[in-house]
Amino acid sequence: MRNRRNILLMMLIAIGISSYAQKTKQPKQELVIVGGKVLSPEDSIQVVQLYYSGLREKVVQNPTLAIDYFNQILKIDPTNYNAYYELAQIYFNKGDLGNAREFAQKATAIKTDNEWYWLLLANIYQEQQDYALIDYALNELIKIAPEKLDYRFDKANALFMMGKADEALNLYNDLEKKVGLTDQVLQGRQKIYLKKNDINKAAADLEQLIKNNPSDVRYYLFLGDLYYANDKVNEALTVYQKALTLDSTNPFTRLAIAQIYDGQKKPKEAFEELKMAFKQPDLNIDQKVKVIIRYFDAFPDPQALQYALELSKILTEAHPDDPKSFSLYGDVLFQKNELESAKIAYQKALDLNKNVYAIWEQLIRIQLSLNDAKGTIKNGEEALTLFPNQYPLYFFTALGYIQNKEYDKAINYLNNALGFDIENVSLKAQIYSSLGDAYQQQKKYKESVAAYENALLIEPNNTYTLNNYAYYLSLRDENLAKAEEMSLKTNQLENDNASFQDTYAWILFKEKKYAEAKVWMQKAILNNPNNAVQFEHLGDILFKLGEIENALQNWKKALALDPANALLEKKINQKKLGE
Repeated sequence: MRNRRNILLMMLIAIGISSYAQKTKQPKQELVIVGGKVLSPEDSIQVVQLYYSGLREKVVQNPTLAIDYFNQILKIDPTNYNAYYELAQIYFNKGDLGNAREFAQKATAIKTDNEWYWLLLANIYQEQQDYALIDYALNELIKIAPEKLDYRFDKANALFMMGKADEALNLYNDLEKKVGLTDQVLQGRQKIYLKKNDINKAAADLEQLIKNNPSDVRYYLFLGDLYYANDKVNEALTVYQKALTLDSTNPFTRLAIAQIYDGQKKPKEAFEELKMAFKQPDLNIDQKVKVIIRYFDAFPDPQALQYALELSKILTEAHPDDPKSFSLYGDVLFQKNELESAKIAYQKALDLNKNVYAIWEQLIRIQLSLNDAKGTIKNGEEALTLFPNQYPLYFFTALGYIQNKEYDKAINYLNNALGFDIENVSLKAQIYSSLGDAYQQQKKYKESVAAYENALLIEPNNTYTLNNYAYYLSLRDENLAKAEEMSLKTNQLENDNASFQDTYAWILFKEKKYAEAKVWMQKAILNNPNNAVQFEHLGDILFKLGEIENALQNWKKALALDPANALLEKKINQKKLGE
């Protein structure tokens, strides 16, 4: 085999912003020098093998190994433009624009007439927002593929971004001669006219398009938007209304008119337009959701609630197969405290898509509020099959079991919840407090006290825990001084809570402090005049104070509110406390 000597190939590309001051006044790029050599047959075979190995690794998403193969090629053949191009692509896809640019420039330096190489380089410059170099790359692309007008449109945009509005406008005008007044030409020229604040020319283009296409609603909307964006509201409204005569179902026309009415302080007219827009399935549901959510900021304003309710109801009718529509409808119903209807809406959302945790949680919370123990248990257990790592579900399901008086199961679920690393300290306190309630019902008083104490260690001012702990101590006549202290604290933390006042009065009664107990029970009745238990307790206190007739009157009031209470009836008939 004859000896081959190394040769040096020097290839220059003139494309760099730094050379604006040179005589050519053309953008130029940094000098690119690529050295190469003549390959032996063995080298050529190895290069081919490495190239296909690199392509294989690239296809299977193994960029690191692919890069290694292509770099090996360049060690053997420093002028292999295919390897430079593949490396540029890989680095571009990785977001490494510096390396991508370097390799793409070398590829175009060696292979100057490859459209794909220049297109990749143009895209790299685009990502770097280097518009002068984009312009140069596009010039090369136009030379290579003069029939592809997209490159000319891209060049016009690059010129605009470089601040060369007049050159860009001339190019758009040339393109109009080739393709007519298309949307692309229109949009390009619109940017330039608006940049120059030449609203009249921008409007003239649109009016010409309307004249050429009198039934195309899009151009009316473009013109209306132009007027509206430039504070010509009356002109915008006139154009939108013309568009409406062409297509009364177009949701974008309705939204545009609604926006104008809203700005004119005509909320009813604006809302009517919104309703018409919402009825159209063509209007994206996410856009509709954003409109409804804006009303949430004004809640609990009755008008805002009503508008949100009507629109969300229409949403379910226009998008009956999208769970988002029923979920949002449920949210609005929940805000209006229409819990039964909200429950139905959330259930429908889950029928369409069971994989949204937030909907499960909201549904179960509502069922707990409605004392729907069986529904809470059913949905809680089903949700846990889908979201076993969501500890709130264990808590909610446990509350369902407590409501259903299945305390063993409740305790099991509560302890499962406590097995998680609970970041929400308030929820953790509630779990311990509920555990205290459940153990109390099972007469496991030691465990109940321990659970309450754990709850108070986390949240010493939790009024729910303090009240229940104190009340259950009083029922057992256990540690009444501690019970009185905790109950007084709840009333200091939260004034005018009838339940807390009742508990405190009852503890005072247990301590034989009847006069004080009477004052606090009267406070409780003042804050909740329809509670049978409180009237009964007041009767008991008055009886101890010797006010027998007053005691009888209060027992009778309690019986009227709770006619099935046999013990009350016995107290009244015997005129005795029945201890």
